[in-house]
Amino acid sequence: MELLQSCLKSFVYFGSGLSFLYCFLELTKKKRANTTLIFVTFLTGATLLRYAWYFDRVYLISPYLFLFLYTGVSSVGPVLWSYVNSRLLEEWEEGVDLSFSIRKQWPHLVPAILFAFSEILFFTQDSGKLRELMSSSQKEFSLDWIHVAAFLASIQVSSYAIACLRIYHKVSRKYEIYELKLVWAVLLLPVIANSFIGAAFFLKNMFLFEFGASCVSMILVLMFVLRERNPDFFDEMRTVIRNSKYQNTALLPQEIKQADEKLRRIMEEEFVYRDSELRLGDLAAGLGLSLHQTSRYLNEIQKMTFYELINRYRVKEACQLLLSHADKSVLEVGFEVGFNSKSAFNSQFVRAMGVSPGIYRKNKSIGPQKS
Repeated sequence: MELLQSCLKSFVYFGSGLSFLYCFLELTKKKRANTTLIFVTFLTGATLLRYAWYFDRVYLISPYLFLFLYTGVSSVGPVLWSYVNSRLLEEWEEGVDLSFSIRKQWPHLVPAILFAFSEILFFTQDSGKLRELMSSSQKEFSLDWIHVAAFLASIQVSSYAIACLRIYHKVSRKYEIYELKLVWAVLLLPVIANSFIGAAFFLKNMFLFEFGASCVSMILVLMFVLRERNPDFFDEMRTVIRNSKYQNTALLPQEIKQADEKLRRIMEEEFVYRDSELRLGDLAAGLGLSLHQTSRYLNEIQKMTFYELINRYRVKEACQLLLSHADKSVLEVGFEVGFNSKSAFNSQFVRAMGVSPGIYRKNKSIGPQKS
């Protein structure tokens, strides 16, 4: 049991580090960073770190390390929910971020504001008194501020996770979008995690607490897997939703002709598809159309989605580079044409050409080539 608990605790620390890494990667993106994702992953990492510290008496020497713990926990749910809600259920345009979410759904952050004021008042007590209260909360249940706050924060996070799950399910059914089991797992795990964490806190069971915190770490691992295996899933989901809303968006013959010319230029002369961070909004700007008009143009005129169009150009150039640049590895070619991972390159290449890039090069080339 001790070995298992040690592994769980290490996994919680791993999840915290993964959160901060996710946050850093988002901050260093070439394109505009997703401030909501940065906010949520940073708070998740900070929360996991404090969870790992909570049952370690060494850290109770500095009780102020736990300041704003419940504020952070109670902020994640409403921010994530308002972001998902604004993107999938309401009119959405490129540029929706954390500030937009807060302005749009600020009443949902009232509990977090109340938690912040309560924690400030609580931590104005003498440090010795704080250590005594927190040490006591580790060992036995009592109807005090710490236990009430933990209960409310746990219920709130679970409620917003269920709300996000309902939104995803509702949108998937309404627009006939295939649902990924991986997404369900990511959205269900917060509920499971908080059930264990809440029960463990009141039962004073360290194993249940670390298991629940490990579930939070697993959410972050699954997010990385989801991003790797289905990097375009949510963008395609939003595109489908937009398409259903452009029924009255006019697209004149002259606009179609101009869009055809601009599309050829930016793809065949400017090679914009090589940008791995290219989004529908970027293409719309290049075509001189609105997002809805661009969606309509791609689906009705080009007979393909945004990502089908982009990947078609990427695969086409990749075929040329694989044969003309034998000194470049398959992965180098994939990155050069705009794919952001080897798995994404392979899957799209196989879908278009029927074989992997390595086999394509081998079959088409004369003599051994670098793969």
